[in-house]
Amino acid sequence: MVEGPSDKKTGARETHRAFSRDRFEASPEFAVFKRGMKKLLNVPKSELDEAVRMAKIESPRRGDPMAPGRKKRT
Repeated sequence: MVEGPSDKKTGARETHRAFSRDRFEASPEFAVFKRGMKKLLNVPKSELDEAVRMAKIESPRRGDPMAPGRKKRT
């Protein structure tokens, strides 16, 4: 197996510096992500329970033991 010269630098560390936690949380991308997650997770439990119940009732896989994703019973 032929390897390249070991003294050659790739420069990866200069172009991909690791963020500190504080710097990462201060980035605009993280702020957008955080706002989106707050909106997503701010659903009342009763509304979430109702959505899950209706999805189970309206599921096309309901009552089909051969539907994809069903566990095989032994």
